[in-house]
Amino acid sequence: MPLAFTRALTPSSAARYLGWRLGGKRGDVWLRLRSGHEFPGPEFQLRPNSAGNNDVGVAYEIFIHRYLRVPVRIPPERVKLIVDLGANVGMSCLYWLAAYWRAEVIAFEPHPGHAAQCRANLERNGFLSRATLHTVAAGTADGRVWITDAGTPSQVGTMPGGGYEIEVIDIFALLAGRRIDILKIDIEGGEYELLEDPRFGELDIRAIIMEWHERKDRPEGHAWCCERLTELGFQLYPVFEQKTYGMMWAYQKRVPGGVAPVRSLAIADSAASAK
Repeated sequence: MPLAFTRALTPSSAARYLGWRLGGKRGDVWLRLRSGHEFPGPEFQLRPNSAGNNDVGVAYEIFIHRYLRVPVRIPPERVKLIVDLGANVGMSCLYWLAAYWRAEVIAFEPHPGHAAQCRANLERNGFLSRATLHTVAAGTADGRVWITDAGTPSQVGTMPGGGYEIEVIDIFALLAGRRIDILKIDIEGGEYELLEDPRFGELDIRAIIMEWHERKDRPEGHAWCCERLTELGFQLYPVFEQKTYGMMWAYQKRVPGGVAPVRSLAIADSAASAK
């Protein structure tokens, strides 16, 4: 796995990364991805793994497993607005802003530690002029809730204790009337409330990349999400599927002119297990 990561980095960053690992991952390290076709390599920071962060795991998901790579080509020049619900430490934002050079990103990340790291990654690459980071949770109504302090899988809940009190805003009020070229939803189980809100179907969304999570009150979560998105006119493309969580792309079939499928994307469950 370390060698797979080094191949994605510039030579100097690969050497720095290996030295960081061999040295016990002490301190922070800034790395740069190799540039590719239509993809100038951004810089990103890795911190030692702790109870509060999993920078390495998130970087593997985005830059090695490439979970955000589209299964149906979207011409980069046509992508103007990307909404990232659950931006975590900003690796997904770096991917979007590098791959879609004309796009604006509106990101939401309520965990204060993750949001601070997201901002640092954006600032390092000069992306703050094209990105708006909301340090709040995305919801269906304004309010306040609690979020656990469990690193990458931190979850929003209503019971206080063991985390932070955070603000929730009604994203439908913010996004109504805007054309969203790509919507990313990775909010650790909060996707159901968004999808079942009638206003979700009124949003102008061209493509969705969503991670679904099984909940105790949603034992058939995957099937429900698929049914709901299909009902709204989306064509589904699986990325990976585990027992209690998974990821899928959804493309709006009713978009005038549409887009032509160029390849299917199926990532093995063994790759997903690295999460």
